[in-house]
Amino acid sequence: MTRTWSIRRRLTRYVLGLVLLAWAATVLIATFAIRYEMNEILDEELQTVAEATALFLEDAEGPPNPRVIGLTDASGNRVLRVTRTGQSTADAPWPVLEKDGFHDRAGWRVLRLAAGGGIVEVGHDMSWRREELWEAASSMLVMILPMIALLIWGLRRSLAQALAPLERLAATIAARKPEDLSPVPLDDLSQETLPLIAGMNAYIARIETLRLAERQFIANAAHELRTPIASIRARLELSSDPDAKLAVPQLKSLTHRLERLLQLSRSEAGLGLGAGPSDLVQILRLVIEEVGRNTDRPLHFDDGDHEQMIVPHDSDALAILFRNLLENAVEHGTGTVRVRLGPGAQLRVENPTDNPGFLEGPFRKGAQSGGAGLGLSIVSALVNVMGARIDKQISDGQAVVTVTFADRAQ
Repeated sequence: MTRTWSIRRRLTRYVLGLVLLAWAATVLIATFAIRYEMNEILDEELQTVAEATALFLEDAEGPPNPRVIGLTDASGNRVLRVTRTGQSTADAPWPVLEKDGFHDRAGWRVLRLAAGGGIVEVGHDMSWRREELWEAASSMLVMILPMIALLIWGLRRSLAQALAPLERLAATIAARKPEDLSPVPLDDLSQETLPLIAGMNAYIARIETLRLAERQFIANAAHELRTPIASIRARLELSSDPDAKLAVPQLKSLTHRLERLLQLSRSEAGLGLGAGPSDLVQILRLVIEEVGRNTDRPLHFDDGDHEQMIVPHDSDALAILFRNLLENAVEHGTGTVRVRLGPGAQLRVENPTDNPGFLEGPFRKGAQSGGAGLGLSIVSALVNVMGARIDKQISDGQAVVTVTFADRAQ
């Protein structure tokens, strides 16, 4: 089974992936920038506290009293240690420092400054500094999340609007009838789609040309063969030779097939069809009587108590349609053929059959059938030209063909 993919989903993934990757890189760079700036700010805080304490010690009389400030604080994230020069009597979370300046010791960021016979050491807990950095980065991430949601919504909406003409085009093509070979309109299409539709129209035009040539060949061949076959049949019917008499039914069948080929060709081309109006009831009675004379299969007609039913279609075309429909039911059926005329100009032909495949297409016929297998093809072509609707079904060995004529005349 061939796997399918969606342009919309693929574009959404690509765009979101690129945007999220760009945002992730931006957040990463911003985090490093925030970390650098926050470390500078916090180091400046250490320096400010250390310098202020050093100035106080220089103005004080006598050596400073060793002490540690901040350990008893609820957080304990900031600590100030003051000791006398050459002594280390006050406890602190970091070891004794020998030189002035910034130091990273035992998970603390410490600034040492000697002044006024004493040493000032100010420290920040590194875990607390990392926590502050994480809170700042998290705040930035939280602010980005609504932007991501807005981007997804906007991207889906934009793609839906951008792909709407393509979806309408796909729906239009899918709704086309198989016999509709008119060019696909190029209105409201994107530049990327135009080459595809232009190629499709060229392909449709080639198919139409081939179909026209095929119809012309069939029509010309059937027309040219009809006269000599009729002449041969007439001579054989007048002959007293028994073998010649045996060939007459075969020539009669061949003549019938040529007539159907001509009917199919003219029906597909829409030639010789007038506009009516015509009476369905009268034409059906005449055709049923004609077909009934040439078969021993029972034909039952239910006119639905309609004395007449007028439709705006050509009477000759309707007669051809009804004759092919009934002959098809007789040739492929095994019992009584029932013809019902219902309200809304609906014709229903039912017959039991042992060949359920004959409704599937042309040349599908049973072993006992002497026809060409073109009856339903002619019916379908005429129905299409008339603008009517045909429905074919097989259920429990019963074939049902329903033709609904459009624009019923009042």
